[in-house]
Amino acid sequence: MRVEIIRNSVPMNDQLEDVIKQKSGKVEERLKRYHPEAADLEIRLQHDAKNNEYGCALNLKAFRDSLHAHKNHAELRVAVDKSFEALFKELEHYRAKINPTQ
Repeated sequence: MRVEIIRNSVPMNDQLEDVIKQKSGKVEERLKRYHPEAADLEIRLQHDAKNNEYGCALNLKAFRDSLHAHKNHAELRVAVDKSFEALFKELEHYRAKINPTQ
């Protein structure tokens, strides 16, 4: 799976980068039945200075459709965690939709 991180001048430390790699690996693991090498995950980090919030938007292109998740929070790490949690839920809904017998 190809992973692209778009930081938009948001500072990212090694610990956050490791968390993103770990969670991206979990996405790839959940896609292993569906040819993860054909999947693209775009991670877009942003900072809203007006509201002093960080945002994390995930766009997974792996099937005929794209799955999206976006969350904001005062802490970047929490925004990333919540975005991946939302993407995992979207992925489970999609898998249930395309394969209702499981």
